Parts: sequence; structure tokens; C-alpha cells
Amino acid sequence: MRAPAHLHDLTFDTEVAAGPYPPQGFLPIAEGALGNGDCFGLYWPLGREGALPLVCEMFHDEGRMVYSHSSLDVFVHWLGINRALDEDAWDDDEWDPRAHDVDDADSPFRLVESAQGHVAAGEPAAAIPLLDAATAAFPDLQKGWAMLAGQHMRLRNAELAVRAARSAVLANWAFGVPEAGVLRILKSAHAGADPVVAMAQQMGFAFGGARNNPDYALMQACIDRCWQIGDREAALRLSHNRCYVLAAETVSFQERERFDLPAWQLAFREQCRLALGDDRQRMQ
Repeated sequence: MRAPAHLHDLTFDTEVAAGPYPPQGFLPIAEGALGNGDCFGLYWPLGREGALPLVCEMFHDEGRMVYSHSSLDVFVHWLGINRALDEDAWDDDEWDPRAHDVDDADSPFRLVESAQGHVAAGEPAAAIPLLDAATAAFPDLQKGWAMLAGQHMRLRNAELAVRAARSAVLANWAFGVPEAGVLRILKSAHAGADPVVAMAQQMGFAFGGARNNPDYALMQACIDRCWQIGDREAALRLSHNRCYVLAAETVSFQERERFDLPAWQLAFREQCRLALGDDRQRMQ
């Protein structure tokens, strides 16, 4: 995966996360550690191995990720300001380092915020290019995909709405699961030959708390079909999402599903190498 031109003498973990949580492609930064396992790190969205990484924040106990900064340079600027203003408070578990923000011109959230203004004004056509740009900048942006699908529906562009909703299902669920509106769009769509849409129409998207869950079999069947038809990125994304929710199930549930996390990690790494030309386990 492509390294930033300037690493700013920061200390990175010796290994990139193997997934599913922290997500595969996440590289923690020691200087961004916040305690209790929370930390900042570089992140390469799947399929973006040749692009410069983003910076994301891991909320360890909550099992979720949040987009933070558009580049390492912006993060270092933010880090310097916060340490200068609150050097004594940095190691205080009660302190919120997000209190001091910095301007991030390339953040997709600026585009989403602008799009929200157009949505509120009843201008879906003006919102769509902004949301296209936001999701292009960060393909795991659930809010962006949901808004984009919704605005296409307002303009009666059903095909484009389904395409955006499908992308929400394929986005990394560590950054958020697909919103209800997205799932409604998919369930009312014509699936045709698209295995991802067909899968979404059959799934309940409810995980945990049940002895059995047919969603896992549906996801695996879709993954297998995506490999068969050559949709390699969809297969990889769905495999990562399936593992993400399955890893949060009880041990007994995992045993019934014959879930083996280390085996999945090794297999996924090799699948990435073959499909993407990069096993996503090193920065170079």
C-alpha cells in the first residue's frame, strides 16, 4: 500500500491490521493512541492501495471506526495543535482531543455538509455531484451513500439510486451499517442478475442474539457468486463485512458456523494479493 511522502517521524505499528476489526488495511499510529485501545491510524479503503491513505479513528470497545482526516499531513497538523494546547491533558482518559479541530479542505464531510444544504432547500440535482465527490473520496461513507441514493430517488433515477444503495452494502461496516432507507430501496428494486441486490432483498440485516441466522449463508452464497462472475472487489468487501459481524457473535455461534478467524485472515490476505495485486499487509 502506498506510503505518504512524509511520515513526520511518527511511530507506526509493525503490522497492518489483518481484519475484520480493526479493519484490514488500518495501520495504528503510536502518537495517536488515546488509551483503552482507542487510537488514530492510516487507512487504505479496499481497492485504493495505490492511493495515499486517509486517517481514521478506532473506538476499540465500541467496535467501530470513524473517518478523521483526509491525509497524514492534516492529521500531524491537528496533532501538533492539540498537543500544544493540551499537553498535560493528552493522557487524561476524560479529555476529548477533538475539541480543537483544523481546517481539512479535502474532507468528504465538507461536501456532505454542503449537500445537506441543497437537500434542505429541495435541490437534489445540486446535492448529487457533491455526494458523488464525497463517496469517491471515501468509499466507506455510509451517510454519503444513503443521501446519494435518496436524492436519486427524489429525481426518479431508480437505477442510480440502486447503484448507490448497493455501494452502501459493500462499504466497510466497521464505519457503519447500511441505513434503513438504503435497504428499502434495494428491497423494492429489480435485482436482475446482480447477486448483491438479490442478497440484500433476502437478508434481515440483524446480527447477534439469535441461535441461527440465515443471513450468513446468504452472504457466503453471494460472495461465492461474485467470485464466479469476476466481481472481485464486491466479493472481498462482502467477505470482510461478513467476518466483521460474525466475529462479534458468541463463541458457540461461531462454532456452529465453523468460523475460524486466523484461517479467514490468511485466506483474505491471499485473496487480496491475487485480486488486487496487493495483500494489504504492508506500507511501501
